[in-house]
Amino acid sequence: MKLQGVVAVMLLPVNPDESIDEASFKNQVDFAIEAGAAAVCAPGFATEFYKLSDLERYRIAEILVQKTARRVPVFVSTGAGSTHATVKFSRYAESIGADGLMVVAPKWCSLGIKELTQFYEVVCRSVSIPVMLQDADFTGMGLPAKLFVDLAERCPNFLFAKLEVLLPGTKCEEIIRSSGGKLQVLYGLGGVAMVDGFAHGASAMMPGSALVDVYRHIFYLYDSGNVDGAKALFYRLQPYLIFALQHLEIAIQIEKRVLMRRGIFPSDRLREPTLHLDNHYQEQMDELVSQVIGLCEEVQKSARARPAFARR
Repeated sequence: MKLQGVVAVMLLPVNPDESIDEASFKNQVDFAIEAGAAAVCAPGFATEFYKLSDLERYRIAEILVQKTARRVPVFVSTGAGSTHATVKFSRYAESIGADGLMVVAPKWCSLGIKELTQFYEVVCRSVSIPVMLQDADFTGMGLPAKLFVDLAERCPNFLFAKLEVLLPGTKCEEIIRSSGGKLQVLYGLGGVAMVDGFAHGASAMMPGSALVDVYRHIFYLYDSGNVDGAKALFYRLQPYLIFALQHLEIAIQIEKRVLMRRGIFPSDRLREPTLHLDNHYQEQMDELVSQVIGLCEEVQKSARARPAFARR
């Protein structure tokens, strides 16, 4: 499997009683695919997986696979607090037709490199579909590149590394080079380091679903050789991303607010507990959302002018 472009992580629409709004979730899947997503993924951080029950995580996976209906690859995020729970969810995801897994390391107690390597090796060997290691260290450098390379040598289905770390470029290059190109690297963290990823060999980005069309157009421009145009468009996203990435819950809420403005979600509600911003911050968020909505409209016009073969 090759991933190139934008892999959209689904957000979690919730009803007033905080139950999952399944209809809106399905609308979001269609929206992301129609906007040009190369693949879709849930339940990740953007899906508030840390607020979901086990039954809800399984249900989200089921809806995602069914609604996608083989139009693009589906990755199910199955990381849990134990090897046992992760393997159980991973096998379930494979059984319902997931094309791959995204697995974040257990975070609730600190583990060494040896233990984390063993954890991932057991998970990889428990399924036959491709596995993506989610290196989610939002304030640090994450796991060493050697862990990725060693794991790839032992597990044929370990194919992807998702980096959500500080200054990921050097590690990105090292993983690709040391694995002989077997491992594909994707960038997360809302796509904030997208241009850095291009420069260091990343093949895809994994933001939320709200702005897939914008990220897709940036990717198209860069891949077509219009590097300056890609950078110029990407830099126009920076105010939005800087505000969003102050806190995970802010990033999720602003994405939901964009989806609400685009008619995909009925509200930007998050499950409690969450941050509740004051009126001044709410006004800033609304202003930034309006700016990116304008950017979406520009991108849609540009996309319609592209050759048909380049629209996806």
